Amino acid sequence: MTEPKPALSSSIWLRQGNLLDPAVRRDIADLNRLFLAHALDPGHGADCWFQLPAATVRRLAEVPAEARERAACSPISLFELALPRDDEAPPWRLESVADTDAEFADRARDQTRRSFGLVALSVARRLAESVPYSSRIAFGLGSTAEARLSALTPSDSFRLASWPGLVRPRWPGHSRYWSLLAEAAAGTVQADLNWAYSAGLCLLGHCERDPVIARCGPARRTRPAHRRGPADDTDVPC
Repeated sequence: MTEPKPALSSSIWLRQGNLLDPAVRRDIADLNRLFLAHALDPGHGADCWFQLPAATVRRLAEVPAEARERAACSPISLFELALPRDDEAPPWRLESVADTDAEFADRARDQTRRSFGLVALSVARRLAESVPYSSRIAFGLGSTAEARLSALTPSDSFRLASWPGLVRPRWPGHSRYWSLLAEAAAGTVQADLNWAYSAGLCLLGHCERDPVIARCGPARRTRPAHRRGPADDTDVPC
């Protein structure tokens, strides 16, 4: 007697076995490309928003662009989003002129964060409004944050887009998963890559801290882990 699949598999794993429709997956892949580009950029890779394990950065930097494209086509984002509580929301402030090298570097970092944060919030908000619950998996949002996301105004998004806790790499407690994804993307066997994608879904509930990945922003609540299904299950390996 096989163990039943979790409710998530039957209720949200939509449209020919995919979590999301092609248009949303295209946008997530595009965000993932941008995320990986920042992660592999020496000027941004040390930022806790984009900081991947060093071994993964080296591997992705040495493989052809086609391999990074395969990694980017994960069915979920390679990063998490979080919205601040009301008492954590950043105040309005005007950009100041940078007078020192340190201030210039801080301003450049903030501009990179804001540009990435704005497009990520836009895609996540559209998903939250069109496919309920799916943004929780696609971007790691909790139920309360998902509801708040739908209510964000354009000015709210602009204000939150560079908040320090908005973005972090996915799977912070599983640096070995990043190595698995990089190796699968570097190979030519699609089944290996599909397994890596699905394994990532299984790890969403396991968020223990990994010392390899710097943590910034407030602590986040863990989400329930999925149960392991039968060995011949082609949905997810958990």
